[in-house]
Amino acid sequence: MTRGSDVVVVLSYKGADDTMACVESLVVGSPSIEVLVVDNGSGDGLLERVGAAWPQVHTLQTGANLGYSGGMNAGIRWALNGNARTVTVLNNDTVIPSGVLERLVEKVTSGLVVSPEVRYADRPDDVWFGGGAIDADTALPRHLQDVELRARGGAGPLSDSPILAGCCLTATAEVWRRVGLFDDRFFLMFEDSEWSERAQRAGVRLVVDHTTHIRHKVSASFKGPFAYLGLYYYARNGLLFGSIHSPWKPLARLRFLRRHVLIVPVAAARRGDIPGALQFSLVIVLGVAARLLGAYGRAPGFLERLSLRWSDRAGSRTVTVNPVVG
Repeated sequence: MTRGSDVVVVLSYKGADDTMACVESLVVGSPSIEVLVVDNGSGDGLLERVGAAWPQVHTLQTGANLGYSGGMNAGIRWALNGNARTVTVLNNDTVIPSGVLERLVEKVTSGLVVSPEVRYADRPDDVWFGGGAIDADTALPRHLQDVELRARGGAGPLSDSPILAGCCLTATAEVWRRVGLFDDRFFLMFEDSEWSERAQRAGVRLVVDHTTHIRHKVSASFKGPFAYLGLYYYARNGLLFGSIHSPWKPLARLRFLRRHVLIVPVAAARRGDIPGALQFSLVIVLGVAARLLGAYGRAPGFLERLSLRWSDRAGSRTVTVNPVVG
């Protein structure tokens, strides 16, 4: 790695094909940016494929599933230890148009942290992330809705946002060192919102650049085994984030559970899916217990195994949640 370079960290976990497409868009469209691909112990041969296709791309194997926070932190440390000038974190299921990263880098040299406008890969006119907010009643971080985005009209190319999406955000090395890395307790979900709040407390301005767009293959639903694991992380980490954001408002966390978590087993029961309702209820109990006991990081192994077993039996069961920033 060249000292003083601009680095983008692409994290992959069992997503080799998406990652290859993402890296190709970076190599072709952003040749001045150094690319680091971090694999979270997938065992799918990704890093060998990357090395064979693009010898100039850097690779890092964590050897285990460290989650979004742990995997990205490994990549950010690699970049900072190599004296990078800027570091961008990027989801592997994105495609980056030519020149986008260079334009983000130009903006952060003044000390800003910048996210581009993120659009759906299959609906490029629709915005997935154009800014965020935190609900005062539930302390839930969320994406601005279409009506809120339209209301800003021609307000300018940059808009301030209290939280940014870890799907793609760019900051200088100095800002990463000042704010710190992602909180490993989260593992997955809400870590970008917590980092955003920490950055603001450190006096860093967070903005969305509406002149730059990337495309993201995203779904609002948890499917397969992740129908259960996603609900576990959503419940546990939503409570953790709420306790950090507003520790003096325990009722907000109760409202988060009632409005955004407990509706999942209730909806399953109303569909007549009683086994699903019971399974989702158990997952929520485990998530809440983990928060109360301070059991963070990766979900317990027994829950991962149960999720696989339940998914095999249930087939197409899904969980739909309000999109959190990330």
